[in-house]
Amino acid sequence: MQDNARKLTYGAMMIAVLVILAAISVYVPLLGTVTMLFVPLPMMLYRLRYDRTASIFVLIAGIVLSLFGGILLVPVTFTFGLLGFVISETIQSKKTKLYTFMAAGLTFLITTMILYVLSVALFGINMIDELTKGIEATQKQMITYLERIGDVPEEFIKQMNETLQYTLMSIPSAVILSSFLFAFIILMVNLPIIKRLGHEIPKFPPFRLMKLPVFTVWVYMIIILLPLFMNIEPGSTAELTYINGSFILRFLFLLQGISFIHHVMHEMKTQKWLTILLSIVAILLSPLTIILGILDTGVNIRAWVGKNKSR
Repeated sequence: MQDNARKLTYGAMMIAVLVILAAISVYVPLLGTVTMLFVPLPMMLYRLRYDRTASIFVLIAGIVLSLFGGILLVPVTFTFGLLGFVISETIQSKKTKLYTFMAAGLTFLITTMILYVLSVALFGINMIDELTKGIEATQKQMITYLERIGDVPEEFIKQMNETLQYTLMSIPSAVILSSFLFAFIILMVNLPIIKRLGHEIPKFPPFRLMKLPVFTVWVYMIIILLPLFMNIEPGSTAELTYINGSFILRFLFLLQGISFIHHVMHEMKTQKWLTILLSIVAILLSPLTIILGILDTGVNIRAWVGKNKSR
């Protein structure tokens, strides 16, 4: 009886904290940006302490309670509450941190897609269409402003249209990458708190040991050579695949290039501030870093660093 009473009391407390954090995230502009990172924490703490069934009940209760705070509160409570449940579920199952990260990223991506479909179906709100209209309106205002100053070359307008088209076509890959990036931030912020509270958490291997599989280089080569072997029409599925595939792979090769820099700095036993500085420079010089990442993936140039050190 005492255990059940504690479970109910702790569950009620976590439900309240979940809804309060979600409410602050939605209705308090500046502070909400920070509190949003901690919305999954109540569900994580409860699942790590009690069983799965009770945790699902707490999550459902939190979503139902959030209805009293307004319709905007429900998707936040649902998304971050479920995210916290999935993260704690993988930790409880003794999964690796990479597994936890992938599960969290996929959960955030899937819930985002579900909420997008529901917003279109139930409320007629299409965020992508709104974003497209906003970008197009900004473009028209810019062209109008430039025309007042002087003549606007047709080549410039054509280039702006191509940039707009590329931006809109790359939205799927941007959503995917941002989902996993946000999941990574959630883990980095909340896992240390969980560890301090006495729970065992998985660990990532050092970033310098990151190694993409070699086949990613072949996939990237196929994608960038695609326009040479087939006619890619604007707005087609082929163009969508080409833009989003190359966008994601370039981002991965950028990470691989930065990882190589971290590896070299570790082998040279330099100070951390220099590694951070070089990482910032590598991001600013991203085209060169991407090439470095491709070489490290396909040729494994970091092996040469070890050989030179042994000599």
